[in-house]
Amino acid sequence: MNREGTLYKVVLLGVLCAICGLLLGGVNAVTAPIIAESAIANEKANLEKIYPGASFSQVDYTDDSGMIQGVYRAEGKGMIYKIHGVGYSSDGFDFLLAFNEDGSVGGYQVLAENETGGFGKRCFEDEYVSQITALTSSDTAPLLSGATLTSTAVQKGFEAARTLFNGQ
Repeated sequence: MNREGTLYKVVLLGVLCAICGLLLGGVNAVTAPIIAESAIANEKANLEKIYPGASFSQVDYTDDSGMIQGVYRAEGKGMIYKIHGVGYSSDGFDFLLAFNEDGSVGGYQVLAENETGGFGKRCFEDEYVSQITALTSSDTAPLLSGATLTSTAVQKGFEAARTLFNGQ
């Protein structure tokens, strides 16, 4: 085969691409579990706010609402849902909602929010948090007067998590 010919160059390029593809596939097979464990480790500090000391695993899920950003199983405790909602602030907010294995709410924790003080922020203060944590997976989250946009977003996120929890 002529080393200057087009056919030689095409075959050589094909062989090199195949070798590179095999090497990348091998590296991915080795690193994929490490990357998955790292993702949970980054989230673990937040998850432990609800279930301290639990063993967590990420769960595959399908969410039609688009609000659920992650689902985690706390072994022997329940399920935690990471939810993104958009209230009055266009940046939205992130929170965790957990359901214990018996269907009661195991926790409600804000991760990030930029809602209006005295209005939307009330959805992340003790009075509203205690209302959420008193619910079960068969209840609907309450709305707050004066914080309709934010509490509606919390309610929709609660509904999305409740639907996933009850569907398991």
